[in-house]
Amino acid sequence: MVQIDEDIIRLIIKQGNVVLVGSVNANGVPNISPRYVLGILQNERLLFADAFENKTFHNINAWPKVTVAIFDRDTQGGYQLKGDAEGVSDPKLVSQAEARLREYGIDFKPKKVWTLVVKEIYSLEPSAKSKSPLASYYS
Repeated sequence: MVQIDEDIIRLIIKQGNVVLVGSVNANGVPNISPRYVLGILQNERLLFADAFENKTFHNINAWPKVTVAIFDRDTQGGYQLKGDAEGVSDPKLVSQAEARLREYGIDFKPKKVWTLVVKEIYSLEPSAKSKSPLASYYS
């Protein structure tokens, strides 16, 4: 796993904990969807929950590779975090996710609680800087 640094955490908070989650279905059809980050676990994983069984829900069940974009409109930069979606069964985390969803006005019990285990981090800055990972589990 890769550590999520403080700059990324600050940007997630600045953006109201809203990120874009990209996933792919079993046929390779991509999907992107806004999601609330419901927690940051040990600076290595982002906590999410799906309140509905829509595309992202089915996609991560079929293919757990996920990407998350955190975009900063002010600087036209941001970060892309890539990794694996892993289901969460810990009752404490499930309860935390459900409570956070309610805080955001989503009054449905989560169908699935999951984390993004971050394996790579890229810059979204429109420059050569975004060509190579800022941090990678693979190298």
